[in-house]
Amino acid sequence: MQPGTVAVILGGGGLITRHNDGELEVLMVHRPKHLDWSLPAGKLDPGETLAECALREVHEETGYVCELGRELDMVEYTDRRGRTRQVHYWEMDAISGSFSPSLEVDAIAWIPLVESLNYFTNERDLKIVSAFLALVGTSVLA
Repeated sequence: MQPGTVAVILGGGGLITRHNDGELEVLMVHRPKHLDWSLPAGKLDPGETLAECALREVHEETGYVCELGRELDMVEYTDRRGRTRQVHYWEMDAISGSFSPSLEVDAIAWIPLVESLNYFTNERDLKIVSAFLALVGTSVLA
């Protein structure tokens, strides 16, 4: 890296949805380290594509193997250490797996999609849910 340049930490994540009794729900993860509810996401590993990162991070944090859908949006922010982070998100469907609590994620919740806008801790998660809502329109029923 050239002196004076800023490294951008890349990552991927997912907005996992399911239909439950005719209502579209989104999966939220609780991170005890940050005391927040968010979408699953994490940093890119060497040699990995952003989409591969998103699928891996979702599996690591939720226990679910997912099918990748459309790319939704990207968020950019400065982390607590002053580093620039760029996280790219995809819509995803869970196809198998189950959740087990870990140090990184101690709980998950399936929340009705529109209602989830009241629970996310960070604005960047709201941006991703809003991008998804723009794709599916006002009808989020099965």
